[in-house]
Amino acid sequence: DAVALVGADELQFAVVSGEQVPLARAGGLPVVYVMAWWQDFPVGIAAPAGSGIAAPQDLSGKRVGIPCLCGASYVGYQALMHAVGLPADAATLDVIGYNQVEALLAGQEDAVVIYANNEPVQLEAQGMDIVLLRVADYVPLASNGLISNEATIAERPELVRAVVLATIQGLRDTIDDPDQAFEICKRYVEGLEQADTAVQRAVLDASIEFWRADRLGYSDPESWRNMEEVLRLMGSLTSPLDIEAAYTNEFVP
Repeated sequence: DAVALVGADELQFAVVSGEQVPLARAGGLPVVYVMAWWQDFPVGIAAPAGSGIAAPQDLSGKRVGIPCLCGASYVGYQALMHAVGLPADAATLDVIGYNQVEALLAGQEDAVVIYANNEPVQLEAQGMDIVLLRVADYVPLASNGLISNEATIAERPELVRAVVLATIQGLRDTIDDPDQAFEICKRYVEGLEQADTAVQRAVLDASIEFWRADRLGYSDPESWRNMEEVLRLMGSLTSPLDIEAAYTNEFVP
């Protein structure tokens, strides 16, 4: 587990989803989030257009497919339901693995929990018009980003700064020239050249919309407070936690 390795100083950096950081710190791992890659939490819920699901409240009484009762998908679902005042069990959750596209196309589920930059593109490419409920439109949550650890930050701050700046530069270059970024990715992403490149290119465009910011890399304190609250509501956090120690904007220009 990358978070554990960074917390144990065996690795100095890793990319993680936002919910992993407070959970790791609650477990005694001194990891610190040093750069926000994604400004908006990417989880959402997709339903067929015309299904009667047009808002989160319409999920009540429906069957919703979810990859697992864990991770960012489950946190996002819980946060969305809480944000609109619905109990988490207002809908029936079916654990379906990462088969959301197939399940929705086959009519096996009323809606599915997805990554809003990915499965909606695939569904629309296969001819299904959808309604997309983005968690980020209802509540800001800390999302994917770069972590280090307290020892590296204290002993080698110049290294942390350099890694953050280089990552932000790569992020900025991708936003500015996605065509070139996509071509470069073909050298490193296994199977990309054999995939439907039009769909994958559209996924990149959708992802970029989650990355844009006036200040690339910045962590919004409200998003961390909201993340802590959701994790407590879920029972994942049970002990006091200094959430402000879980992240820093010190190295973000």
